[in-house]
Amino acid sequence: MAKTVAFLDNRYEVYILPEARAKMELYCDLSSEEIGWLAFVERTDVGFLITDCILLKQEVHATTTEIDPTALLEFWNNTPVEKQANIKLWGHSHVNMAASPSGQDDSQMDYFKSGNDWFIRLITNKRREYHIDVFDYKNGIKVHMDQADLKTYNPSQEALKVAIEAEIKEKVSHKSYTAVTKTDTKKYLPYTNTKKEKAKAKKDTLPILEGIEVKYVSSFDEVLNDPNYWQDISV
Repeated sequence: MAKTVAFLDNRYEVYILPEARAKMELYCDLSSEEIGWLAFVERTDVGFLITDCILLKQEVHATTTEIDPTALLEFWNNTPVEKQANIKLWGHSHVNMAASPSGQDDSQMDYFKSGNDWFIRLITNKRREYHIDVFDYKNGIKVHMDQADLKTYNPSQEALKVAIEAEIKEKVSHKSYTAVTKTDTKKYLPYTNTKKEKAKAKKDTLPILEGIEVKYVSSFDEVLNDPNYWQDISV
């Protein structure tokens, strides 16, 4: 029976700063063969944050990349002591092939086990596919991340979001409308009780032209030519 582990918090979430992500993607885009890099990672309360990617001198092939040991030692010596502990990610491109790890990729992670409580392996390609594994050596587990689990974290965007939310709260208000009640005109009609009163009310509302002879004409000339039209109305 397969064993599964469920995490009830976000301790293994992986984030990356915008510039670090841009560098990593450009490494892939501008290289026609495999290319590898190391990265600085900070452990936070909400997971891991990749802050920068560093390209080292290396020899590459269509399916392999080997970092120059001298370049690796030089990089280590040139890194401030307080940042050396943050070199926690090995990433490389599989160019146009799938981002799944090879046997050599798995063997490489045994190398990083020495002196590290945890380390991250990130494999990508030109199609922006990702395969990310967090090797928690201290607890003896490997956590595989889903494709969409690499989230870009932009501190300036977060600060801008807070500022915009405050500005909207200060300047934007909700306009309310008072509902207009439809008037019932029936209740204002003259009150009638008896049949006689109802008949009188009906008579009072007859058209004003009732009892007057109405002549229908087809054109205005018929009106002008009618001798009755030119009556003397002077007193």
